[in-house]
Amino acid sequence: MSKFSASDAAFSGFRLVRENLKSVGIWMLIMTVFSIVSSVLMIHFFGKELDVFSASMPPPGAEPNPEDLRKGLEAIVPTLLVSLPYMLLVNGVIYAGVNRLIQRPGDKSFAHLRLGMDEVRQGCVWLLYNLVLFAVFTVGSTVSEMLATAGGAGGALLALLVFVGMIGAAVYLAIRLSLATAATFDEGRMVFFKSMPITQGQFWPMLGAYFLAGVMCLIVFLLLMAIVAGVAALISGDIETSGKLMRADTTSLKVFLTPIGMAQSLLSGVLSVLTSLILFTPAPTIYRALKDGGEQTVDAGGW
Repeated sequence: MSKFSASDAAFSGFRLVRENLKSVGIWMLIMTVFSIVSSVLMIHFFGKELDVFSASMPPPGAEPNPEDLRKGLEAIVPTLLVSLPYMLLVNGVIYAGVNRLIQRPGDKSFAHLRLGMDEVRQGCVWLLYNLVLFAVFTVGSTVSEMLATAGGAGGALLALLVFVGMIGAAVYLAIRLSLATAATFDEGRMVFFKSMPITQGQFWPMLGAYFLAGVMCLIVFLLLMAIVAGVAALISGDIETSGKLMRADTTSLKVFLTPIGMAQSLLSGVLSVLTSLILFTPAPTIYRALKDGGEQTVDAGGW
């Protein structure tokens, strides 16, 4: 059975940044522009809904109000549905770009970015992946709640077992299907469930690689936040100013289109690219290692 280095896969994002500084810089610039444009459009068309959702969120340490949360969710769901094409586009381009950097490093496209069928397929796989996991959580939560409301110690125990099983099933599927984007890009066709044989016998090494990548992503995020907060505090002499950089103010365009708002958008663009590279790069790295090592290939036909 072919193997791969979990540590090498986990740190592949850092290596990708080091070897492709120009492309990564262009990605950050593009994502900053996308962040500004999308935020302006969302505030202009859905400002009231965003205000309702923000107001429904409890302050740190406070107990959430179920009624406020319900109103907030009702207000934000239509906004999320409208923004779905944007998320499909962004995720499709990013996933395709990462796969192109690893699987086709000699590609001469602009900063390894394109808009074509590769991006469309990546967006579709991303959506299908999230829908499958959402379905697992929905079914598991519903069954667990039904058992819990049945009453008695037996019902509570069964509800706990179902909940634990739901978490385990979601993690298992998330790992086993995680190479679907890489296989789809490599095959040039939609590959989803038929990507699972590639991960046969690789669950625990892949889980370790993804966990380590997640930890490194968190460390980078916290480190960058600390640097930004320190620099902002030194320049402005005001700790509150550094805090404003950590969260976007979307209450109005007048508030958003300020130096602080633009700085926050720049920070958002940089963070989105860095975290995407750290989190998304291990999957195509693992796929290439398993494929080059002669691991089972994807079956032809179907998904």
